[in-house]
Amino acid sequence: MDLQQNAARSEETDLLRLQRLYARYGYDKFRMSKFEDYTLYLQNKDFLKGGNIITFNGPDGRLLALKQDVTLSIVKNARDESTPYKVYYTENVYRASDDTNDIREIPQAGVEYVGQVDVYAMSEVLLLALESLATVSSRYILGVSHMGFVRGLLDAAGFPTDVRRQVLACIQNKSAHELHALCRAHGIAADLEEKLCALSTVFGKPEDCFPVLSTMAVNEAMRNAARELRQIYDLLCETGHGDNVRIDFSVANDMRYYNGVTFQGFVDGTPRSVLSGGRYDDLLRKFGRKSGAIGFAVYLDLLEYGRSDSAGGADVLVLYDPSDVRGLASAVQHLQQSGRRVRVQSGRTDEKPYKTILSYREGRLFEI
Repeated sequence: MDLQQNAARSEETDLLRLQRLYARYGYDKFRMSKFEDYTLYLQNKDFLKGGNIITFNGPDGRLLALKQDVTLSIVKNARDESTPYKVYYTENVYRASDDTNDIREIPQAGVEYVGQVDVYAMSEVLLLALESLATVSSRYILGVSHMGFVRGLLDAAGFPTDVRRQVLACIQNKSAHELHALCRAHGIAADLEEKLCALSTVFGKPEDCFPVLSTMAVNEAMRNAARELRQIYDLLCETGHGDNVRIDFSVANDMRYYNGVTFQGFVDGTPRSVLSGGRYDDLLRKFGRKSGAIGFAVYLDLLEYGRSDSAGGADVLVLYDPSDVRGLASAVQHLQQSGRRVRVQSGRTDEKPYKTILSYREGRLFEI
């Protein structure tokens, strides 16, 4: 990876690039205030990503909450119409820690598509997810799964509703031992127990995983889900992003809201997913909508983990003598134009790690 690809990008630069990307695909910007009606979050608390809701009384006496989620506000405002509601957002959300009094302000960007969701619409949203990752890193992977496939297998096994969340957690955590125990505790047939445990390990290039999914499918719901995954992948291959897609059934979301394809994005140098999304028709049903919906969020705060900021955002240190600065500015600009991050200072070097340390003297740069 060259220096320009490694160059640190500020949060503002990320936002600008993402906004341009989403606008280029015809998505309109969604704007909202910092506050939302508390009842919206109270009635959909299970959909929220965690953290206490921060509330206060508004001027009219209503109980308001600091914005904790954007998708809920978009769904609340969307209507069942013949044309799709396609929006993007760049917003800060606010979450309070469950065990401390700290309030975090978390920058996010995202895309939501509400309307008739077909294979192309799903592929477009996943393409935007892939291109979002590509704007912040040259090395990225999008892990994809399908809740319809998981639901189909759970239906075939006959797990009680109150146990399904435990089963889903085992699949997410790739915990075959706990899955075996749950299956045996509820008298699940041996062949279905084997398929459930195998599902928790399905990961890899789509071309390698599709034959496995085909042999695992025991009902029409699973076959339809596998077919849909294949159709989406084929369209993504046409865009040149196929090599960045992996099938990963540990990527699973709450079955009370998500009903189709789900996905998470990862970039090099960041240990956690920096993007998460999926199809959430069932959330719209809670709002009385008949439309489908799919979208994702990019967690801009997590991108900082993948950035080399241990050297104050620089990978080149230029040392100079204050008595000899003629041409220094021009030399520094030349370095920056090549994609390098340059810190200039007089005197001795510090203990921060730099890839390159240069000395400017007699009108030239010399490597130390």
